[in-house]
Amino acid sequence: MQKARFFGLMALCLGLLSFGIMTAGAQAEVTLSAWTHDQLYLDYFNSRLEEWEAAHPDTKFTYDFQMISNAPEAYLQALAAGEPVPDLLGLEQGQFPNFMKNGVIAENFVDLTDVIGEDRDKYAEGRFSIYSYEGRIYALESSLTASVYYYQPAIYEKAGVEVPTTWDEVLVAGEKLAAVGSSFGFVTNDGSQFQMMLNQRGVAIFDENANFVLGAEENRAKAIEVAKLIQDGVKNGTFFVVLGGDVWSGVTIPTAYREGRLAGTLMPDWWSTCCLKPNVEDMAGQWAIAKPPVWSDGGFGTLVWGGTGWAVNSKSPNSEIALEFLTFMYLGKESQIQRFEKINMFPNMLEAAADPRVTELADPFYGDQKIGEVYSELANEVPVWYQSPFRSNFNTAAADNLPLLFDGTMTPEAFVDEVIRLTQEAIDFGF
Repeated sequence: MQKARFFGLMALCLGLLSFGIMTAGAQAEVTLSAWTHDQLYLDYFNSRLEEWEAAHPDTKFTYDFQMISNAPEAYLQALAAGEPVPDLLGLEQGQFPNFMKNGVIAENFVDLTDVIGEDRDKYAEGRFSIYSYEGRIYALESSLTASVYYYQPAIYEKAGVEVPTTWDEVLVAGEKLAAVGSSFGFVTNDGSQFQMMLNQRGVAIFDENANFVLGAEENRAKAIEVAKLIQDGVKNGTFFVVLGGDVWSGVTIPTAYREGRLAGTLMPDWWSTCCLKPNVEDMAGQWAIAKPPVWSDGGFGTLVWGGTGWAVNSKSPNSEIALEFLTFMYLGKESQIQRFEKINMFPNMLEAAADPRVTELADPFYGDQKIGEVYSELANEVPVWYQSPFRSNFNTAAADNLPLLFDGTMTPEAFVDEVIRLTQEAIDFGF
C-alpha cells in the first residue's frame, strides 16, 4: 500500500515538474496591428522585426500591418461605429486636427509627453508641436520634412546667376531666370504651401492653445509680406503657377523641368523620393540641392510641409507593448539613422542628423552631392507651429483665394484679410 502511494506521489511530482517546464518554456503570444497610408513605414517596421523579436525572446509576435489609403479617416469611422481599431496608427499631420475635435486624441491615444521626457530637446521641437493637444504630445514624427531647394545648375549657369540665399535675392534672380525662359520655382493654390511660407516667416496662424491668431497685428503684417512676395514673384516670372492636382500628378511639372521652364522646386525632403526622382529619372545627375532662401530680418532657416506621426491606441490590451514597439522604432539615435538608411526619412533627432552616416551620404541623382550634409544644417531650423481643429478652414480659405492673389485680382492686404475673415467666420459658427 505504501509502495503504491510512493509511486503515485512520484508520478504526481513528475507531472507537476513537466507542467512547470512546459509553462516556463511557453511564449506569450501577441499580435501587433498597424494602419498607415504609406507602405514605406511598414517596410521600415518589417526591416527591423528580427532585431525587435530578439529583444523579446519570451514573446511570439504576429503582425497585422495594413496600408489603407485613408487610414486616419478609416480609424475615426471605426471608432464612431464601435468597430476594432489597430494598436498603432500612422497619423498624417494634416489629419491631426480631426482628432483634436471633441478631444478624440486624448481619449483614445497614449500621451507620449513623459515617454519623450528629458530627451525632448534632442529633437526638432517643430516635429513635436504639430502633434500636441492641450500641451501634451500624442504622436512621434517620421521625418524632419525640412525643405531644400532642388535645382538644375545648368539653367543657373545659362542665366548667369547664383542660387539665391534670401527671398529678396529670389525676386532678383527670378527676373534673370525669366529672361532665359525659366522660373525659380512653382506656387500652387494649396493652403498648405501658403502656410509653409508663413511658418518660415515666423507667422503664427494658431497658438499653442489652438486659438486663431493670424489676425494679430504682427502676424497679419508678416502674412501680407509673404503674400506680396508671392504676387510679385508670379508677376515677374519668378514663380511658375501650377493649379489643382497637377502638383501631384500629370506631366505639367516634369515637362517644365525637362524643357527648362522650371529651374527648381522648393520642397521638403520627401519630395525627392515621392515626386522628383520617379518623374524625371532620365535627368539623374542634372540636379543639386541648396538650403532654402531665408527672410533677411527674421524667421526660420527652412520650411516644412507634410509629415506622419505614429500614435498608440490607449484602449488596446496591447498598448504597453505597442508603445515599446514605437519607441524602439522611432526614438534614439540608432533607430533614427536606420529609418533614414532604409526608407530615406531624414532624422528629426539632432544628434542623428549630424552623424556621418547621414551627412556623408552622396546621391548620384544630385551629382554625388552629400545631400545629408545640407539637411543636417537645417535640423535645428525647423519652424515651431501648432494645430487647430479649424486648420482645414484656414487651408480652404487660402486655397480658394490664392488664384486671385496670383493674377492680381486681390491685393496682398485684401487676400490676407479675406483669409482671416473666412477662417474666423468658420470658428464663430463652429463649422
